[in-house]
Amino acid sequence: MDAENRKQIEQLFAQYGRGVGGYVLARVGDADLAEEITARVFLTVVRKIKQCRGSTVAWMWAIVRNEIGLHFRRRRASTPLPDDLVAPVESPPEIAQKQEMQFRLTEALGRLTDQQHQIVTMKFFLKTPNTEIAEALGLSASNVGVKVHRALKRLHELMEGTQEREGDTS
Repeated sequence: MDAENRKQIEQLFAQYGRGVGGYVLARVGDADLAEEITARVFLTVVRKIKQCRGSTVAWMWAIVRNEIGLHFRRRRASTPLPDDLVAPVESPPEIAQKQEMQFRLTEALGRLTDQQHQIVTMKFFLKTPNTEIAEALGLSASNVGVKVHRALKRLHELMEGTQEREGDTS
C-alpha cells in the first residue's frame, strides 16, 4: 500500500470511524457485533482502496451497507440499543426521562425504512452534508433534503405514536 492510500484510509477512519461504528451499532443492536462489523468494513477498505473509483465516501458507505446486509442475511435478528449509550445526568428523574427518550427514539429509528434510517444517521449523528449523503446514496442533494424532511416527519409520527400507546392504559 502506498503512502497516499494509507493517508486516505487514516483520514476516512478518523472522520467516519466513530460514525460508522455508531451507525452499525444502531442497526445491529449489539456493541461487540457492531465492533466486529465495523472492523470488517475498514478491513475491506484497506484491502480494496485501490479499486475505489469516484467518491471514496460513497464507496465506503456501500461497504457499510453490504456488511450490515450480510449480517442480517445470516442472522435475521436485531435488538434495541444498549442503555449505556445514554449520557449520565445529575438526578434520577432526568436519567429516567433520558432513558425513556432513548428507548422511544431507538424503537422509532428501528421502524424507519433502511434508507430513512441511514439518511437520519448520516445527517444528524455523523453531521454529513446533503451533498455527501447524496453521493453516498446515489441521489441528488435536493432529493436528500426532501428525504430528510420526510424521515424526520415519520420519526416524529412514530415517536408520538409510541408515547400515545404507552400512555393508554385502557
